[in-house]
Amino acid sequence: MDKVLLNSSVASLLMPLLLLFSIILDLASAVPFAERRQAVRVPSDLHTVRLTRNTVPKSRAVLSDRFRKFRGVAAGPTAAVPAGVATALPAYHDVEYLIDVKLGNTTFSLIIDTGSSDTWLVKEGFQCLNAALQTVSFVNCNFGPVFKGNFSGGQIPGQHFNISYGSGNGPFLNGQMGYSDLTLAGVTIPKQQIALATVGSWNGDGISSGILGLGLPGLTEAFKGNQPAEDGLQNLVNYSPVVTTVSSQVGNGIFSLGLSRNASTSFLALGGVPTFVKVGNYASTPIEKMSKQFGGSDYFFYTMTAEQLLWKNRTQSGQQQPLKVIVDSGTTLNLLPYNITRAVNAQYSPPAIYIPQQGGWFVPCNAVPPSFGVQIAGQVFWAETSSMILQQVRDPNTNYCATGFGTVEGEPWILGDVFFQGLVAVFDTGPSMEMRFAKRL
Repeated sequence: MDKVLLNSSVASLLMPLLLLFSIILDLASAVPFAERRQAVRVPSDLHTVRLTRNTVPKSRAVLSDRFRKFRGVAAGPTAAVPAGVATALPAYHDVEYLIDVKLGNTTFSLIIDTGSSDTWLVKEGFQCLNAALQTVSFVNCNFGPVFKGNFSGGQIPGQHFNISYGSGNGPFLNGQMGYSDLTLAGVTIPKQQIALATVGSWNGDGISSGILGLGLPGLTEAFKGNQPAEDGLQNLVNYSPVVTTVSSQVGNGIFSLGLSRNASTSFLALGGVPTFVKVGNYASTPIEKMSKQFGGSDYFFYTMTAEQLLWKNRTQSGQQQPLKVIVDSGTTLNLLPYNITRAVNAQYSPPAIYIPQQGGWFVPCNAVPPSFGVQIAGQVFWAETSSMILQQVRDPNTNYCATGFGTVEGEPWILGDVFFQGLVAVFDTGPSMEMRFAKRL
């Protein structure tokens, strides 16, 4: 979505976090269609963070030109020259990252999302629904600029878009599928299949126009026919998402992310890692397939095995090993099993408290976070302490700040932006089919 940043007031900083969390996480990752209707039973004392993605403040400058001069690569196993680099703009109280994407002569700001595979924009005339599926004013869905017109490469007859995000009760969208040339990080991708959303339930920011889905082909959400209510595995159509089609433009299946709260060093690169990025040693781990509901397996998310999760403060420590996680740039927090989330939040000084009205854990904003590390291929990557307390996400009653850890109702567990910040993440969807991580120096 082209998230035009909204000017934040003190009131917006202290907005009810139930809304903000609903924005950060429910949109976190797309739900594979076969899994959407599976009820998940959880302990009665398990509190879940209901975050969807929210957006940004309204006065936003286009920053992507800033990085066009970078065309080198970092030392290490990603020996490929990036074909294009663009700013990954931290937005809306630093809870998400946006990228400029051009369709025709118009530039839109889209959320960078490795947890879903469909790239879509809201179309002019969108029908906004509330939680009760009643039609309400378009302004209630709070989108940014709408896409006007039609697909430059034509609409796909007999096929439609149908996606749900986060939990089964999270935001959802239906719409049209078609082909359009789009330009991302200076690279033009001809006839990319995308969606134009025409109806659905959304909780936006007034700035962003859609999502740049950088996930894998198994997670695409196109269906034959024109009756979304009847969609199922029998009419699901997988197609080539952006990460697949862009590989022919850049010569490999590599893209890299360096997410930072400092926009001047936050980037998305296609084809490699830019030379201005200085990193330590890379740790490589395979992208793992996930089982399908009715047998077989496929690549859905960027799934890996975290060999260990480690946390400690001055007096206590703990660990969990191993754990299947997905790496998702569209989720702000690390979303882990409840027992781990509770244990980590208890080791803030003072300990975090769970605020039911907000659906998350909070601490005094000057609290001391514990150390938290993820072991990948024998190397432990410790989270930046500055990422473990969200200074701009506050409970309006206590003025406490949100911590960087929440939980969800069952798998997949998620490493979000709290994990990404301070790292360079390389996604290699070519023959190697692996992820590589290195600490920024």
